[in-house]
Amino acid sequence: MRDTSLVSWAYWPQGGPVVHGKMPRKDMQKTLQKFEGEAQKVLAETGADHVVYGRKFYNEDGELEEIRFYLFPMTDTEFEKRVIPLKNQQVYAIHKMKEALG
Repeated sequence: MRDTSLVSWAYWPQGGPVVHGKMPRKDMQKTLQKFEGEAQKVLAETGADHVVYGRKFYNEDGELEEIRFYLFPMTDTEFEKRVIPLKNQQVYAIHKMKEALG
C-alpha cells in the first residue's frame, strides 16, 4: 500500500541542479505560499507577464504523484505555449495586472 501522507517534491531552479525529496502533504500549501511570495518578487524584478511557481502532477486516477516548485518568469506567448497544453496538472502562477482594453 502506498504511503499517502508523503508526497514527492522537486525544486527546479533556473540554471541550477534539481533538488528533490518527500514532504508531508500537510506542508504543501505552506511551501506553495512561500514560493508565491518569491514569485511576486520575481514578477516585480523582471517585468514578466507571468511567473510559474508550482505544478502538481496527477496520475490517470486523479491521485497526486508529485509537486514541483519553480520561479520561472514568462511572457504571455511563452506561458500559452508551455502551460496551456498541460494535462493532469495543476499550475500555480502569478500574473501581471494589465489594463483592460476598451
